[in-house]
Amino acid sequence: MKKVLVYIASIVVALVLGGVIGNLCAEVAPLSWLDYAPPLHIDTHDWNWYIADVTFGFQSKFNIAQLILTIVAIFTAPKINSLIGKK
Repeated sequence: MKKVLVYIASIVVALVLGGVIGNLCAEVAPLSWLDYAPPLHIDTHDWNWYIADVTFGFQSKFNIAQLILTIVAIFTAPKINSLIGKK
C-alpha cells in the first residue's frame, strides 16, 4: 500500500511541477519547447433524459516538461519508497 501511495504522490508532484516549469519556460526562447502541449480532448456529448440532462466531455493538456518529470518520477519512486520509514 505504501508503494502505491508513493507512486501516486510522486506522479502528482511531477505533473504539478512540470506544469509550473512549462509555463515558466514558455517565454524563454531556447526552452519554449518544454511548454509544447498538443490538446487532448473528447468532444462533449449531451444526453437529454426525462429526469436529467447529462453532458460528458474531457479536455486536458500535458506539456513536455510534465512528460519528462513523470518519467523521472516513475524511475525514482522505488528509491523514495526505500527511504521512507528507514531508521
